[in-house]
Amino acid sequence: MNIKAVVKVMNFHALLRVEASRKQAERYQTMESELENMMRIVMNNRNLRLDKRIALPDPNQPVLRIYMGSDYGFCGSVNSSVSNVLARDGDASKIVVGKKLRRPKHVELFLTQEEYFSDLSRVRKYLEQAVRERKWSAVELVYNHFYNLSSVKQITKRIYPLEAQPEDQEHQWDDFEVETDVVRLLEDMMVSYLTYELKIAAVSAYASENIMRQNATTESLKKLDEREEEELREARKLRTQKGFQKTIDSYIKQKSLKI
Repeated sequence: MNIKAVVKVMNFHALLRVEASRKQAERYQTMESELENMMRIVMNNRNLRLDKRIALPDPNQPVLRIYMGSDYGFCGSVNSSVSNVLARDGDASKIVVGKKLRRPKHVELFLTQEEYFSDLSRVRKYLEQAVRERKWSAVELVYNHFYNLSSVKQITKRIYPLEAQPEDQEHQWDDFEVETDVVRLLEDMMVSYLTYELKIAAVSAYASENIMRQNATTESLKKLDEREEEELREARKLRTQKGFQKTIDSYIKQKSLKI
């Protein structure tokens, strides 16, 4: 098998995916900040809290962590960095997405990346349990976050419950006029928000994966070129040595015949 040809194909496919996944990730990032700000204002409203419209989970309950990896390798530390966090998290309830992640002994749900994208309802079920039944103290995402083409970083992000920020204080006593079951409405909003946060994280992780794979394959091609150049130099050196040796042998032979 021609290793260089295989790496070239992988590099080409990564290049095709990088631009599309980058644009999608950047578009989702813009929406993410606005969506998070809106939900923080609503869910940290003191009037709703005092009226018992918003119930927080028990902080003594375990954390639900969702780990986002990939189905394919050759993408640098994308899978290994998430797997390291996964291996250290002993008490957390785990949902693992990605064939290349190490599967722990105790896991709530294990999906390939393909299975996750084809049926989001399998993970949404756990998000509903977190919000409506408050089964876990928090929901956190562990994935490689895309910042730009030169910056990818593995992060752990808490998406539920949302912690108040200093800029939310001006809205903490806002009154909301609601003409329906406000508890059910807020739970539905939170489940939808968590679902979108999960989609945004998956898109960001996918962009990170393709960028890291493109970087890894490009670096591999450079190393293969360097190895080929070194082999070519060695071959030339060997041919030169053989030529010199042949000339020397011929000269010695001629001298011996004259004697």
